[in-house]
Amino acid sequence: MNHSESIKEIAVALVKAQGEIKAAIKESTNPFFKNRYADLASVIEAVRLPLNKAGICFLQPVTSTPEGVAVETVLLHCSGEWISEVLHMPVNKQDAQAVGSATTYGRRYGLQALCGVPSEDDDGEAATKAQSVPKTAITPT
Repeated sequence: MNHSESIKEIAVALVKAQGEIKAAIKESTNPFFKNRYADLASVIEAVRLPLNKAGICFLQPVTSTPEGVAVETVLLHCSGEWISEVLHMPVNKQDAQAVGSATTYGRRYGLQALCGVPSEDDDGEAATKAQSVPKTAITPT
């Protein structure tokens, strides 16, 4: 995590904001996995007012990388203090839809992580869920 020299005031403001941030509403459905998830608009809706009331705004600049895109989520406090983190998202296909999708995922995950937005199972987890390994009984010798 990157941050300004001092984070004293933004830390206090984030405590205040997180006390008001609720879970993002799962209003979107992933057609492939048939599950519901909170899309980027729902995450923004969950954080914008609590952050703004605490004197914080957010920016999410996107940069192209050789592997895909890098989405930086920056929380800026009215004191001038800031906190940021960069999330690198791979792009497997070089077209606008793939870049847009990776950017949206990066913005959603970055904002959720930096603001502490509660998250439940979503399309990302279903896509990477590990195979379950059967348990074997251990018999005493």
